Amino acid sequence: MSQVPQTRMSPAACRVWLEQQLQAPSGHLWPEPDRHRVVLAGDQGETLSTLRLPLPWPPLPSDRQGLPAYLTQLPAELPVHLVLLIQVGACAMGVFEGEEILVHKAFKKYMKRHKQGRSQLDFANTRGKSRAGSRVRLANAVRFFEEINSRLREWEATHAPQRLIYSCAAPLWGALFQSRVSPPFDRKDPRLVKVPRDVRIPDHEELVRVQRFIRFGYLSVYAEDQEA
Repeated sequence: MSQVPQTRMSPAACRVWLEQQLQAPSGHLWPEPDRHRVVLAGDQGETLSTLRLPLPWPPLPSDRQGLPAYLTQLPAELPVHLVLLIQVGACAMGVFEGEEILVHKAFKKYMKRHKQGRSQLDFANTRGKSRAGSRVRLANAVRFFEEINSRLREWEATHAPQRLIYSCAAPLWGALFQSRVSPPFDRKDPRLVKVPRDVRIPDHEELVRVQRFIRFGYLSVYAEDQEA
């Protein structure tokens, strides 16, 4: 099977596609909650198409029997959702409703030596803690995650986002939960979903670009390879 280029679909178009496939006499629709997508399979189990749903939509049910109810419960507009982008020393975050940005924040901290390119969180585990520059970078790293979590806690209380959409490398994600100021969610919060693409250095422009990407669905159609 070969895949044709993805087709970007609005939330309304995604809803129509789901309705059509659930009502179709042929084909089998399966949810893949961990990838926030549905798979349309043929009678032989072959993949015909996949639809990655808009990330602000609620989490998918664990089995296909739950899809009709899921469809009826989808909101007319994209619900309130948080977008969180973290890289070493740079963070951009915001709360959105539909396409509207309700609150946002972008900031940077000096956390790594430019020649070395390593986060002070990694460097402190090996050597260099006693040097003045290292202590400054380590203190900045501590404040970096405290500032992120303080803002997250504030926005959780004022906006109660229904989806938490993030991009963050595993070591930094772990540091977020080790901060003295804890985030307002745990690692297994069902609202969490990771941005399925590479993210540039976080700033306000990148935050808006990522939110524009995640608010659409993406349809991939597969066709049987044919010999020339």
